[in-house]
Amino acid sequence: MTEQNTTEGLENLNDNSSWGGKRVGAGRPAGSKDPETIEREKVIEAMKQRIAKSAEQLLNSQMNLAQGVQMLYCITTNEKGIRSKPELVTCQATIEEYLAGELEDKDKEYYFITTERPDNKALDSLFDRAFGKAQNNVDVTSGGKPIPIYGGATVSIQRHVSDAEDIQPTKEN
Repeated sequence: MTEQNTTEGLENLNDNSSWGGKRVGAGRPAGSKDPETIEREKVIEAMKQRIAKSAEQLLNSQMNLAQGVQMLYCITTNEKGIRSKPELVTCQATIEEYLAGELEDKDKEYYFITTERPDNKALDSLFDRAFGKAQNNVDVTSGGKPIPIYGGATVSIQRHVSDAEDIQPTKEN
C-alpha cells in the first residue's frame, strides 16, 4: 500500500459516513436486562427461597458441626455370650433413658457414647454471621522492614522462626 492510499483511507475514516458508531434507537433499551441475566436472577431467587425454608434445619446442622456430634451406641450380648457389633441408637426414648440413667438389664446391653470433634470452620462461620467477620489487617507497604511504633520502638517480623514469637520489638537509637 502506498502512502497516498493510506492517507486517503485515514481521511475516509474521519468523514461522517453512515456506517459504524452510535445510532439512535439501536441496542437494548436503557435499564433492560439480558435474558441470561434474568434467568440467572430467577435461579438465585429460587435458591434463596429454598434455603430460607430450611434455615432452621440448616442452622441446627451447622450448630451440630460446630459443637461436635455425640452418638449413642449399644452392644448386645446373646444367650451364648456372643457380643454384637456396635449399633447406633436412634430411638429418642432410649437415648433419654440412657442420659437419665434409667436403662435396666446391663448384663445383655452395653451402651456407650462417642463423639466427633467440633468443626472449626463451622464455628468460624457461625461467629462471622452472628458478630460480623473479624478484621484482618495485612501490611503490604513495609516490604519486610521494621515498622515504627509510637514511642520509638519498632516491630520486626521474622520469617523463618520456629517455636518463637513472630513479632519481636526492638528499640531504635
